[in-house]
Amino acid sequence: MNIRKQSGLVIMIVGMVAITLALAGQITTLAAEPTPTAIVTPEAQNALITTFLTFVYKSGNVVTNAGFIEHAGMLLDYTGAGSCVECHATEVHQFSISNHYQWEGKFGAINDFCGYPDINFGPAKLTNVSGTLLDGGCATCHAGMGERPTADNPFNGDCLTCHAQDYRRTATLTADGWRFVPDRANMPATITIQADPSRFSCLTCHAYAGGGCNNKRGDMSDALINPTPEIDVHMGNGMLCSDCHLEQSHLIAGRGVDMRVSEGVAMRPCTDCHTPDTDHTPEVQQHLAKVACQSCHIPTFARSVSTDMFRDYRAVEVNERGLYEPAIIRGLDVIPEYTFWNGASGFYNFGDPATPGQALAWPLGDIMDGMLYPFKLHTAILPQDPVTGALIPVKSGILFQTGNIDQAILVGAAEAGFNLTQGYTFLETTRWMSISHEMPPAAQVLQCAECHEATDRMDFSALGYDPVETRNGEPLCTSCHNPGPSLNFYETHEQHVNVENIACAECHTFSR
Repeated sequence: MNIRKQSGLVIMIVGMVAITLALAGQITTLAAEPTPTAIVTPEAQNALITTFLTFVYKSGNVVTNAGFIEHAGMLLDYTGAGSCVECHATEVHQFSISNHYQWEGKFGAINDFCGYPDINFGPAKLTNVSGTLLDGGCATCHAGMGERPTADNPFNGDCLTCHAQDYRRTATLTADGWRFVPDRANMPATITIQADPSRFSCLTCHAYAGGGCNNKRGDMSDALINPTPEIDVHMGNGMLCSDCHLEQSHLIAGRGVDMRVSEGVAMRPCTDCHTPDTDHTPEVQQHLAKVACQSCHIPTFARSVSTDMFRDYRAVEVNERGLYEPAIIRGLDVIPEYTFWNGASGFYNFGDPATPGQALAWPLGDIMDGMLYPFKLHTAILPQDPVTGALIPVKSGILFQTGNIDQAILVGAAEAGFNLTQGYTFLETTRWMSISHEMPPAAQVLQCAECHEATDRMDFSALGYDPVETRNGEPLCTSCHNPGPSLNFYETHEQHVNVENIACAECHTFSR
């Protein structure tokens, strides 16, 4: 640890938490065999930490920071977690085995935004069309100092990316290769470390995933750093990401449908603050068992900043940073896609044959075991090996700097172990991403007709709600009832389902 006194640099260290992820989910599964992936539990972490501390430190070297401690001038030469470990050894190791650091599920997987992190991870400087040097590589949004994360290098973590809003860093070529170092020219001499990461700290990475503001998620732009309640009713009233994405031992609650790993910490439920049984009419209450809050309370996404809805690797264009990227079509104020999700996800396994419309990540569940959620459905045209059918990774640095997609594909294929004996083709793919942010005030909640009468939002047939038109050769209703005046739907439904306990299959194409 490099600790020196310097009056010009004051850092107040309160504690260490970790940054946020996206939407809640419980179990992640592979598409072919839907079995849960391993979950790192807090108990497992504690066992690993005990071993770690015994092995690395002598007794008495570890100081527990139980309260506020001012550390004036302690981090003159900040080198990441190695500069914090003497006092925060437990926290450093907690973070080192968390998904924010390890990126489990990212490595060994291909995606339509970042390509293949295995060959694109390391930091570097990219030269844009104006000759300006910019930080590049997947490591730019990774909470580490630039080395690929491994289990035996906990000191590569970058604590300040989450815990100091004023902290800035830049990719630099060192004796050990490209690493991130503090960018002192672009941050104040005195910075403050916060226990709970600010929205700015979280969104520095999460809002810019996919190479640009709101490119990836669709509901997570830099407008959420300091939003009005009209942009997001929760954050616009002062809530932090960590208020819902709860933390335990640097494990963070919540994951989007396209995240392969769950850390086993439960999201804070909406019912901690809201009472849906009394806040809604009886008609709405009938939806609560099968319809997630987001489905009604987020009518559209990308309301403040447009989002990448389609990207085509067959063509390139220059973005606002002066780098080449695939041709992109963006959407603003987009109506979500809706489907049932049971908390598990299916994923494309890298190297497997891909078919037209291949989903890279998608929600599992149906009308019987899932809740209805809103999603962003992203499409992309990706390169494919015509012999094996596998999707081919792209060497992003070559694409960003030169715009030469052919070279980027060939180099990416070679580095990933592909032998393109017959060149490459292209294939359309999809990816489902859950929507949970940018929730407007309650006055903008969807009204009944916007789902039940409009034709541009809800595909009830696709969701499994096809009604049975006839029964015993008679029109459905008159097969049991004499013709009469129209009755209130909700009262009738309540009578059939909850009073008379009539099976759903009597009127629909599914059973309870």
